[in-house]
Amino acid sequence: MPVDTKKCTMKKVFLTLGLAAASMWASAQQDTITLDETVITATRASGKTPVAQTVVSEKEIRRANIGVDIPYIMEMTPSVIVSSESGLGLGNTTFRIRGTDPSRINVTVNGIPVNDAESQAVFWVNMPDFASSVGSIQIQRGVGTSTNGGAAFGATVNMQTSRSSAVPYAEISSTAGMYGTFRNSISLGTGTVGKGFAFDARYSNVRSDGYIERSAAKHQSLYASGAWQGDCTSVKFSILHGEEHTGLSWNGVPGYALDSVKYPYFEAGVPDYKPGINRRYNPSGEYRDPDGQIRYYNNTDNYRQTHYHLQFAQQLAEHWRGHATLHLTRGIGYYEEYRLNRKLEEHGLPNVEIDGITAGRSDLIRQKWMDNYFYGLTFSANYSGGRLQWTTGGAANRHDGDHFGKVLWARYNAGATSGNEWYRNNGTKNDYNFYTKATWQPNRLINIYGDLQYRHIGYVMEGFDDDLAELGQSHCFNFFNPKAGAFFNINDRNTAYVSFAVANREPTRADFKDASKWGASEAPRSERLYDTELGYRITLPAVSMEVNLYYMCYKDQLVSTGKLSSVGYPIMENIPESYRAGIELTGGIRIAEPLRFEATATFSRNKIKNFIAFTDRYDNNRDWGSMEQRVENLGNTDISFSPELTGSAVLRYTPVKNLSFSIGGKYVGKQYYDNTSDDSRSLDAYFTGNFGVDYSFKLYGIDFGLQGLINNVFDRRYITSAWVYRAVFEDGSPDYIENGFFPQAGRNVIGKLTIAF
Repeated sequence: MPVDTKKCTMKKVFLTLGLAAASMWASAQQDTITLDETVITATRASGKTPVAQTVVSEKEIRRANIGVDIPYIMEMTPSVIVSSESGLGLGNTTFRIRGTDPSRINVTVNGIPVNDAESQAVFWVNMPDFASSVGSIQIQRGVGTSTNGGAAFGATVNMQTSRSSAVPYAEISSTAGMYGTFRNSISLGTGTVGKGFAFDARYSNVRSDGYIERSAAKHQSLYASGAWQGDCTSVKFSILHGEEHTGLSWNGVPGYALDSVKYPYFEAGVPDYKPGINRRYNPSGEYRDPDGQIRYYNNTDNYRQTHYHLQFAQQLAEHWRGHATLHLTRGIGYYEEYRLNRKLEEHGLPNVEIDGITAGRSDLIRQKWMDNYFYGLTFSANYSGGRLQWTTGGAANRHDGDHFGKVLWARYNAGATSGNEWYRNNGTKNDYNFYTKATWQPNRLINIYGDLQYRHIGYVMEGFDDDLAELGQSHCFNFFNPKAGAFFNINDRNTAYVSFAVANREPTRADFKDASKWGASEAPRSERLYDTELGYRITLPAVSMEVNLYYMCYKDQLVSTGKLSSVGYPIMENIPESYRAGIELTGGIRIAEPLRFEATATFSRNKIKNFIAFTDRYDNNRDWGSMEQRVENLGNTDISFSPELTGSAVLRYTPVKNLSFSIGGKYVGKQYYDNTSDDSRSLDAYFTGNFGVDYSFKLYGIDFGLQGLINNVFDRRYITSAWVYRAVFEDGSPDYIENGFFPQAGRNVIGKLTIAF
């Protein structure tokens, strides 16, 4: 909705909600603005910012949004690897960029942080069908530009919700696919009504049985917004609500169910039930009833999360814009699971006398709860005039989260009531940041970029963890993150850029608590990243290509080494030196008017220098006597989940305007699932392909859209992620190994029908 800035007067110019008051002369020549443009200017890189970036447009999002979560919308962009616990792209899904895990990737929606404040990860399962409300996604690889929220240690993902339509609309879509996959949604919009008002809403219902057994997803989500566009002011209030119920499959498929030769195991680690070769097998909730029959309890994850955003944008003067957003995210939920042979005292329950014998263990059913509030303010002021583009802004955010657990049932129970609470703790985290960044063009050939950010974190934990360890502690960090670079306009077809950036990152809640339990003092340190990027782009009438070189040098990166704290808890350990270095290639060619080919490839090396691994070592495998850790200096090793080669390609054929066919493929090279570079702990390289068709037509004034997709068209068997635990024995017994793998579905078909009025 456009704004007539001629009506702006000096008296109306102000920034509210924490912005300093300002008075500036209004201009009669200023272009129209929207709130979305103002927020994007503050939080995104422009086309002349010296960073590696990819923008996924609304059209591309709609094309890819066939029964999958946000990570799969980005799958074909450079250096992205996706994974799904259910094996279908729904439920608990995740992604990595340049091998960097989700807790090190900054994600925002409308400039508001989405990363969980304590784990620093993003749980897409809490935002079902969010893609249907996203207007665009910008992915900045590397440190990127300053934004709000957690540190970007591998990438920044900035999502903007869809803009309000100027005309009324209604849309119904229905998606159906294999493994009981259904998604139905309805979207409505009033268009511009009255004096600049617009209202939009969407409701979605998602169901899937999942490829992995008992990984079913039952989700629903709601998006609603109301916007007002005045003469030089924009206000928008939006709500994004998600409710998810997902079968637990996060332990993966044990190796013995896939291939007992390739994934060896020690007999003591295998339950009585050995299912043989079954890549869909899920051991979660498995137990034996009193008659010895195998049963499965319905272990589930259940969570409700609601985001509230109140956005305000103001045209300040001829070259000035400002914005502020108040936000609140409310989350509450639990996961419920059946646990075998657990210690009663660890759950706040007394031992039980049974026929004169003291029972200290019992099967039980328990819930672990989270009850969270995340709220705050983000703000920015943007100047755009002549050769200078300048933005200054920041955020003040607070997280307040309770963690607690309940025992619902115990086979051996000494009178505890159902819902007995056995632990409770609280974490509060204050996160403030302020940044200023500018691009200056001294002449036609060069743009100079500078970016300075200060970030303060204060984190306090109180109470007792689920093992009844006391957690009382506090931590404070102050980070300075400078960035600088230059963008070169060589000519109309050739550009280049170079940049250097520094990022700092605090440890997560788990890093803090596991390193300090029961009086241990292994305090983890913050991490630092030095990121150097060098890029070149060429754009011709029928061909485009981009090359980006990067070197990401880490100091004190936190990784899993297998080390235990002084009281036996597994902890992440700071390693002095590690790095990621690579070259990213992106290109497209219009072979003929209806035929276009696009491809990406990333070649990289990802190394830990002088890695020291710790392995649990016991006397024997009979009574698992005294334990200490074996220490091995393995020299330079590969960082886990960081393949040396990834790539994607799409060939799209559009014979007529409203019909297109596409065939695409994704390649992911061999990767290790721990940091030892041991080939027995590696995942095979894989290539998957898909075939899609997209057709639209109009009938009686109604727009119809048909989409069909064959995923994994070549029916490849592949695994995207895994974990492992290993123990060794002094008496020479075979190693004890537990592991879990995440196989993905074979060939499967899904279709979508859209009707728009």
